[in-house]
Amino acid sequence: MTKTNIHIPGLAGLNAYTRTLSIDDVKICVSVEEAFTEAERCSEEKFYYRLGACPELCLGLFIENEDGSGSDKLIAHVIALRTHDTRITDGAVGMPCDWRSLDGEPVFVDGELIGNHKYGENIAIHSVAVSPEYQGKKVGRAFVRAYIEYLRGAVLIAHDYLVKFYEGAGFKNLGKSESTFAGGGWYDMD
Repeated sequence: MTKTNIHIPGLAGLNAYTRTLSIDDVKICVSVEEAFTEAERCSEEKFYYRLGACPELCLGLFIENEDGSGSDKLIAHVIALRTHDTRITDGAVGMPCDWRSLDGEPVFVDGELIGNHKYGENIAIHSVAVSPEYQGKKVGRAFVRAYIEYLRGAVLIAHDYLVKFYEGAGFKNLGKSESTFAGGGWYDMD
């Protein structure tokens, strides 16, 4: 996997880089996801689904281990899937029950896409997570900007208190989301 070095002032003195994530990264992604409330966290099973469906849309921010042992530390990630919608729906944050036997074919329930649509022209960002020890250091903002450069044309849902953060990273607020995921209260961002 290709590593791309990244300079983030909040990580001064550390060698940071980004790379795409794969199913081999599930366990470390689960630990980073602990930055969210339990209701909002992606389960290990959903990580297997999402990283298996669209690894090219999922990016990790790592810090190199100084001893050169190769056990670099994942400190942030962006997890995304493809969709044909222009807004995040409850179905989009789900996953098909029998996803392992579907060969990636899109699943619709009552006309709503469930999870990934392999032919989707839009990107649904499901998670932007930064390990708590790196929050407040502008790591998230720099990483989201790096992700946008990596991949153009994404949509996501955000809490009201994060709208300004995402606007600062280049997203546009589309207003209140119809998604009721984890209790609702989201805003659609493009």
